[in-house]
Amino acid sequence: MPNPITIEAAAAELAQLHRENDPETTDVYMIPTVAEVRLLEITGSVGPVGDLLPFRFSARPELGVQYPSVVVLASPDEFERLKRGELLLPKDFGRWEDLKKVS
Repeated sequence: MPNPITIEAAAAELAQLHRENDPETTDVYMIPTVAEVRLLEITGSVGPVGDLLPFRFSARPELGVQYPSVVVLASPDEFERLKRGELLLPKDFGRWEDLKKVS
């Protein structure tokens, strides 16, 4: 049976929840996929560590989370470095060119 919610809608919902829980999140981007939600969140609540690490979460349909997700947190400084090509997205996360702003 097909999932009643799209990846884009799930990404928007997760982005909103994450922003509500972390007021220092300024921007959220997604990489469109067919199997999981992939979010890049820019937040002042993390300091620059020099590497962008993915955090993976399983789908939890009983909690309303229909897809597995991968979240990468980046400080504003890391995001600027990413834009300049000095820092790379995690392997298998997706390409910079494919990022779409969610919120």
